[in-house]
Amino acid sequence: MKRYSVGMCDSDTGYVVGFAEYVNMNDDIPVKVSAFSGMDAVYEYLKEGRLDMLLLDEKIELGKTNLKIVWLTDRKEFDNEKCIYKYQSVYKIADYIVHILDEVNKNTEEGCLIYGIYSPVGRCGKTTLAKGICQNYEDSLYIGFEEYSAELEGILDIQIYRELYERFMYYLLGKNILIIDTVKEICEKTGKNKFVALDYMDLRQIDASHIEWLLRLMREQDIFKRVVFDLGAGILNDLNFILPFDKVFVPMLNNSYSKNKVDFFKMLVSEKKYSGLEKIIKYVEVPNASFDSRIMKDFILRDGM
Repeated sequence: MKRYSVGMCDSDTGYVVGFAEYVNMNDDIPVKVSAFSGMDAVYEYLKEGRLDMLLLDEKIELGKTNLKIVWLTDRKEFDNEKCIYKYQSVYKIADYIVHILDEVNKNTEEGCLIYGIYSPVGRCGKTTLAKGICQNYEDSLYIGFEEYSAELEGILDIQIYRELYERFMYYLLGKNILIIDTVKEICEKTGKNKFVALDYMDLRQIDASHIEWLLRLMREQDIFKRVVFDLGAGILNDLNFILPFDKVFVPMLNNSYSKNKVDFFKMLVSEKKYSGLEKIIKYVEVPNASFDSRIMKDFILRDGM
């Protein structure tokens, strides 16, 4: 399920803080709310962050902006369709927000799609599928979030790559937009739209906020047709890590042992605290074929990846 990032700025600060806390504590509402004390705080946040919508007190004067604005009013009757009565059910307001943003996305030409590939089963074709999706789309990016990756094979100058990689990690941890230039440089140096990301120690420094920020930035920049994260178990100490992805493919094998592991994973995903995950997960059986084979290409196209 796509989760939207929404800002709220109102003269009634108690209302803003209370609304944000309630929404952010309820996993069944696909909205994350950031509370702001004024427009200066909003503009400061937007230097690095992104908002899909801003809920704004109708008494606040606003200059020219590209932000999608919905005005908060304490009047029950109003003519402006871009207004909403703020003292009503939080769920009604959230439904209104999601409806508007879903319509915006529906009418927008398809941009960057971000996939996660994860499986509780070993030797199931996880990395093969991730690389296959990237192979099938010219403008695509492979990101290895495995504990130990073998994807460095073929890198012409490993020292240059390590220097770029360290810069990537520095920008990721600092949530610095310059990470995009580093990604472009890595792709140029490797000669393909792929770079290998974290090792075991680096994984331990990453939390869900870094993932959410990186995915938001990738969508905003819209450089790649597909961005595919090859996810190891180390990154998923919290399954909410994968909520910001557009789709998560879970490869599985057709034997009883593997099915038991996948069934246990499905049970975890169905828990209330992970509300929304089931809608973005798709279970697949990856063909036993090379990532760049015709068989793999047909499989990827048939499943709409």
